[in-house]
Amino acid sequence: MICLLVLAACKGNVPASPTPEPTLPPTATLLPTATATEQPTETPSPTSTPTTAPTPTETLLPFAGFRDFFRLFRTWYLDGKTYFYFLNAGIEDKLFASADEFDLECQADPKFPVQMICVYDGIIEGRTMMDFRFFTDSARTVQVFEARYDANLVDDTIYHHQYDCPDRGKNVQCTSEYRLYDGICYYAHTCYDACGLYYSKDNLPEVYNEFQGFTTPCD
Repeated sequence: MICLLVLAACKGNVPASPTPEPTLPPTATLLPTATATEQPTETPSPTSTPTTAPTPTETLLPFAGFRDFFRLFRTWYLDGKTYFYFLNAGIEDKLFASADEFDLECQADPKFPVQMICVYDGIIEGRTMMDFRFFTDSARTVQVFEARYDANLVDDTIYHHQYDCPDRGKNVQCTSEYRLYDGICYYAHTCYDACGLYYSKDNLPEVYNEFQGFTTPCD
């Protein structure tokens, strides 16, 4: 009994063994967060600007001026075109012109280079006094000369049939007068043949202020 008490007493004085704390798992090492690698921003190549071809500049034709007494001499038709013949032009290069609203191209007469022939690609009819302008460029923007001439593109010939005979049209000879009315030259042609008076033609004005005498040929 005594032994049991002693054992019980001893047992009661033995300190209780500490309860072992639970072993915690090692702290997990955080893996580094994957940093997204910034992709290089694509730099657009400079847009190639189309190169505009320079607008060709037309070379102006040289022009030293027409000679003294430059004028329109006569007109005619040939192969569906209208021809204008000018005296005392003295040009060396091609010129461009207009007669009213009609565009002409002009060059020296190959046989008589001092004269000039201008051509319209078509038939002009029913015109008398026309405004002529001359240019050194085909666009007709650089004007170098202008004048008003009688183009005589109206057939106003008068035939005198009262003098007809079998020899009509033979040995034709003509006389011409050139008169100044109000500073403008006009013509009057009278032609005879083997029969006598054949035909006449003129552009004399019906109304005028002053007759200023006779002058050199104007057509």
